[in-house]
Amino acid sequence: MIALVRDNPLIAFTVAFFRTQVDGVRDRARSDRGASAVEWVVIAAICVLAALAIGAAVMAVVSANKAKIQQGTNLPS
Repeated sequence: MIALVRDNPLIAFTVAFFRTQVDGVRDRARSDRGASAVEWVVIAAICVLAALAIGAAVMAVVSANKAKIQQGTNLPS
């Protein structure tokens, strides 16, 4: 049965076609690795900047309400 499948020209063509397609995808994936690394660096930089901005905003709010925080005026009764 396997010999009949292997000897069929349509199946041989289909297998060869898919192998070439897979090899092409693999080659593109290898060449895109550098670009992917750059994208991850950009994403990481954006996350760091967002964290710094949020930290600065929290510090500004805490500094603005420093007196209230020290007096405990916003504490529930």
